[in-house]
Amino acid sequence: MAIHLHTPASNPRPQDDSVRPGDFQTPEDAAVVVPAGEQGSERRRRVGWRRMAVPAVLLLGLGSGLAWVLSNNAEEEPSTMLGATDEIDGGLARINGIIPLETDGWAPVGDPAALAEPVAEGAHRVRILLELTALEAEGIDFRASDYAVEGLGAGEPRVIWSSPAEVTAEQGETIEAVLVFEIPNQAIALELSGADDLRLSMGTDHHTSAG
Repeated sequence: MAIHLHTPASNPRPQDDSVRPGDFQTPEDAAVVVPAGEQGSERRRRVGWRRMAVPAVLLLGLGSGLAWVLSNNAEEEPSTMLGATDEIDGGLARINGIIPLETDGWAPVGDPAALAEPVAEGAHRVRILLELTALEAEGIDFRASDYAVEGLGAGEPRVIWSSPAEVTAEQGETIEAVLVFEIPNQAIALELSGADDLRLSMGTDHHTSAG
């Protein structure tokens, strides 16, 4: 009688596509494997950020440049017209006259030697009659050293003689100050500057025919 041996069929091993450390031959092969779809998404994100960053930098630079242009080209308020009053802390100020010294031979009372030094070549001296009126309770503190002449080609001449040099006016009082400056003959657009951002135009009548 023949004997038949029945061998059970082995179950096929399911296919496993997962990555195992033993599947790599070299350390370089063991690098992290990123699916192709994720690599494409990462590249798109990087490109997208770069495309957004460039316009942002350009806009920032343009905005900074525009701000600089506007701040450096803002129109400055004109100085107060000759003879008109301007406000200062405690009251009002105005120029009552600007007189070249060579036209009337004026000299300081009691101190004729104060202006004895010769006038610089290409310049002339003027005396400015400045009026300050105290309207507020705190009054006005006047110091001649606070004043200067400014303008095109003028530099910044300081007071070379004044009367008074320093004084305080109480409310209701007026200071009649005389300020003497030496300014270039060719200077133009001159104004008297002082404390509290005071800017009073000096007009053109003080100019001389001297070179």
